[in-house]
Amino acid sequence: MSSQQGRWLSVACLVVASTMAAASFASDTTTLGTRNSPSTANPAITSNSGAQWHNYTRPADYPNAVTLPLQFITTSSGDHLAVLVSVPADAMGQPIAGRFPAILTQTAYRIDLGELIGGIAPSSTTLIIGGEDKFMIERGYVSVAVDVLGSGMSSGVTQLIGPAEQAAYGDTVNWVTQQPWFDGHLGLAGTSYLGITSLLTAEQQNPAVKAVFAEVPMGDPYRATVAPGGLLNANFISTWMTLTQNLSVANGAAESNYPQYAPLIAADNQQHVQAIQDWYIPTIQKALGGVTGYATDDGDFWAGRSALENADKIQVPTFIVGGSNDLFQRDEPLLYEQLKNHVTTKLLILPGAHVQAILDSLSNHNNIFNTGAPDAESLLLQWFDQYLKGMNTGAAQMPNVTQYVQGYGLFGIERYATSSDWPNPQAQAQRFYLHGDGSLSGQTPASGEATHSLNEPQPATISVSTSNQGQDLSAQVTTKDGSDCSSSEVQWSLGIAGFLLLPCFSENNTVESTQNAVVYSTAPLSQPLYINGPIEADIWISASTSQAALSVRLDDVDPLGVATPISTGLQAASYRAVDSSRSRYIDGVMIQPWHPFTFSSEQPLAAQQPVMVPVEIFPAAVLLQPWHRLRIAISSSNQVEGLWTTPMQASAQGNVTTLYSDAQHPSNLILPVVPAAVLP
Repeated sequence: MSSQQGRWLSVACLVVASTMAAASFASDTTTLGTRNSPSTANPAITSNSGAQWHNYTRPADYPNAVTLPLQFITTSSGDHLAVLVSVPADAMGQPIAGRFPAILTQTAYRIDLGELIGGIAPSSTTLIIGGEDKFMIERGYVSVAVDVLGSGMSSGVTQLIGPAEQAAYGDTVNWVTQQPWFDGHLGLAGTSYLGITSLLTAEQQNPAVKAVFAEVPMGDPYRATVAPGGLLNANFISTWMTLTQNLSVANGAAESNYPQYAPLIAADNQQHVQAIQDWYIPTIQKALGGVTGYATDDGDFWAGRSALENADKIQVPTFIVGGSNDLFQRDEPLLYEQLKNHVTTKLLILPGAHVQAILDSLSNHNNIFNTGAPDAESLLLQWFDQYLKGMNTGAAQMPNVTQYVQGYGLFGIERYATSSDWPNPQAQAQRFYLHGDGSLSGQTPASGEATHSLNEPQPATISVSTSNQGQDLSAQVTTKDGSDCSSSEVQWSLGIAGFLLLPCFSENNTVESTQNAVVYSTAPLSQPLYINGPIEADIWISASTSQAALSVRLDDVDPLGVATPISTGLQAASYRAVDSSRSRYIDGVMIQPWHPFTFSSEQPLAAQQPVMVPVEIFPAAVLLQPWHRLRIAISSSNQVEGLWTTPMQASAQGNVTTLYSDAQHPSNLILPVVPAAVLP
């Protein structure tokens, strides 16, 4: 038997052995820690394991809904927040007298825009974006939509989820509790930014808050979104900051729609314009310039904006919806994990990037073709009927975890898997070694196996500018490594790029070829391989300069050679230090490293000295079918996900990275393998 045949056979044996072993017992896992807390033992939740999804609805209680005149909340800081309240109404559109549970959405994307969309869009889309949701209101709820501090028609200078904005969340809740239409039961809901504000508000523990429903929320902005691997995600920053700030300064329509408040709105607008010079551009410049606490995770700047950091303070039932290629792909399961042991918590992962997952949530996946969840309208009603109205809707008996599993469905039909917990209780850490001949197997490498080289690409650039006499902000990233033709471009453009339907957005051959990535592949699988959970790649490298980056892509390669993206990881080698007390382990094997990313943890490389770089690959759920191959592709950049700061770029310029995969430097991939037999 040849060496290559032996490695291929070892893959098949590894998959079969892991399936048999994992079927007999639950794995011994830990949580992933946070800045404030180390990882802890994480015994698997096994209750509710047989739960199934059911569609839920009920008739309307009232014939209509009406939005009350614009109001303003005075905050403890003396600022004011714009608020639109919508209440149940009779057939003539007159408000119904009485007290009702309320659902609060707090947005940076303008409540007047939400109200406009609510008038033309299906009802199920409106509450989650901050508008009048007739479906919920006609079933006995009041909706409260608020422009957060420094946005829309509210006063103040934004600092994007900063301390002043968060303090105003508490002022908003206090205001709701004093209204004559409020019955004492408040739910927090919303998508994206609105989901983040919901979680941060729940962490303040006002007793009036009874439940949370958060779609695609962020958990840890530094590690998951703004600086994955210690490199700055300028593509995301340029898209999100530009969108958020431009919406805040486009208030001409608001002044026309609310003429009695036009002078006030105009004055607020000038504050938002001033925020460009006072906060947005300086913050971007500090991050790009490598300033400690902005480009690194020192201090409170990022920690104070992390819902994950204090998620254990949430004391009410919480529903988390995520996306398989979402901006917050890493965070959504971690939020569930922080909550699951002390409050009723559900996790639903839908397919796609940010916008795609939001749109997909409007579809009913509980039908004859699959066993997914109902649409957001049904889920929202069932969740809040249970926890705000006290009805017995069976919300606690919903499946604990429901995930879209890539590769599970046939003929384009999406398939979902339910589980009693995340990570999957039967996941086992399985190690696949990289070899000098480009193979990937369970066989340990031999001495003297070949090395491979990666070249540092031309630097990407980001430009930030203002236009229209300084009334809005625009930013643009120009990449030089070809990563703008990959699934990463879809992910970090909030899914917006995905509407172009370019073939390279759904396969990785293009970007890997463009980047001259080094690839390692298993033999064609003889058995299905089910991967579900966080992933780690431990890559041995040396570099010719003091800075180097590793971009890792994981692919499902079918018999025709089509490489479907599974997940990605990015890591600056100088931030390779790992806090083992905060990292995740399965059966004693580290499978999710926790990097400090602080100034003191940075370890510049010594020229040509080999080091091991642990790379966190964001969690995935994928079923590789027989005759498919698992492939890992390594390159020196993924510029649409992360750029060097200016000082780091100077140190990385001209670098050549050497990849090792021999007995002395056993580069490897650690996967959470679940028995495929658990899937129906």
